[in-house]
Amino acid sequence: MQDKRIGALFARYAIPALIAMLVSGTYQIIAGIFVGRYIGSDGLAAINLAWPLVGVMLAVGLMIGIGIGSHVSLSRGAGERDKASAYIGQLPLLVMLPSLLLSAILYFAGYQILEFQGATGKALEYGYDFLKVIAFSTPLVLGSIAAPYLMRNLNAPRLATTFMVIGALMNIALDYVFIVHFRMELVGAALATVIAESTAMVLALFYIFSKRSPVRLRRQHFKFRSDLSWNICKNGSSSLFMYLYLGATIIAYNFMFLRYGGPIEVAAYAVTGYLLTFYYLLSEGLAHGMQPIVSRFYGEKNIVAAKQVLKLAMYFSVGGGVIFTAALLLFPSLFAGFFAGDNESLRQAIVHAIRISLFVLFIQGFFVVAEAFFQSIGEGHKALIITICNMVIQLPFLFILPHYLDINGIWLAMPISAIVLMIPVVFLLMKQIRMLNQQIAAA
Repeated sequence: MQDKRIGALFARYAIPALIAMLVSGTYQIIAGIFVGRYIGSDGLAAINLAWPLVGVMLAVGLMIGIGIGSHVSLSRGAGERDKASAYIGQLPLLVMLPSLLLSAILYFAGYQILEFQGATGKALEYGYDFLKVIAFSTPLVLGSIAAPYLMRNLNAPRLATTFMVIGALMNIALDYVFIVHFRMELVGAALATVIAESTAMVLALFYIFSKRSPVRLRRQHFKFRSDLSWNICKNGSSSLFMYLYLGATIIAYNFMFLRYGGPIEVAAYAVTGYLLTFYYLLSEGLAHGMQPIVSRFYGEKNIVAAKQVLKLAMYFSVGGGVIFTAALLLFPSLFAGFFAGDNESLRQAIVHAIRISLFVLFIQGFFVVAEAFFQSIGEGHKALIITICNMVIQLPFLFILPHYLDINGIWLAMPISAIVLMIPVVFLLMKQIRMLNQQIAAA
């Protein structure tokens, strides 16, 4: 790896990951368009009300996938191939155990959690329909999240991207069949997601456990090891808490919007969530393309190269975020029209939401890359600090600002908290870079 140009190496990993996330973000937006146009604002509100519970599954899956993947790369960089195999061997058990608990929570407590957020009527009915399908598919969903991230750390970024693209395109096709043709509403949306993601997972597992993988697995590698499982969960914990934070904040936002507004505002918030997720996934694509390279370079003690990869990821993530933010602010009606269709009140609510809540969207890309960098060098606890601080800072703004600014205070909570958090994150990242520079000087 050291003999290759950094830029070309970064492109080799980042471009496939970026394409995968671009397709994933696009299919989520298209799914939202299907829901908005063929089910209506109640459908969009239901998706947003159900998302915090689904987000818990995403959180666990990412924790497992990124936690295993980063340690596999670190172990391979240090020449510890047997240890890398043992890390992969923890995958089946780490997927199955939380699946049982999450499935029970979704099925037996999902309805009450939707009601707690203020869901009523059709939004409540649609939301629980969606959750019931996901509840019976939890192991498949967790595995479909973890496996592609692990593949990127096994020298197969393009193949991982291909599998994710296959799943995303299948999801779009099935959304059309189930929602538009068979009129299955959110049950159809959930089935489309499960079938498509399960297909991508099966393809990824075939590679991970095949002879093509650079890390060979034997029966003894599947033995449970508490030390390795703890390392996986610890290093992937920031991804876990990142999505738990997102789920908690979405519950809080839904509660506040239903208190100060109504289902239209929740639907508009769902649309801003789709747009935020689209950019967030692009940043994650760059971050996940960066992670295997930085982990490998760091394991090889090549600190200079690791820093160069970080610089490239930051440049493209934040720069791309500035361009996307400018497009949203210049053409909010265009983006709103995709989701609202002929619903003028929903369109106006979406336009207002875009202008007032997404004007510093690009800062989120900075957070994503910074957290991924800390995970890449085995400093997952620092990434976790960023995630926790994001929640600690944002929630007070969410509950205080509406007392003075009414519903606009809810929309402003996220951008204001992002600006406030950016300052300590910059200092934390600069401190880490100074420590790496000291390692270079001491070498």
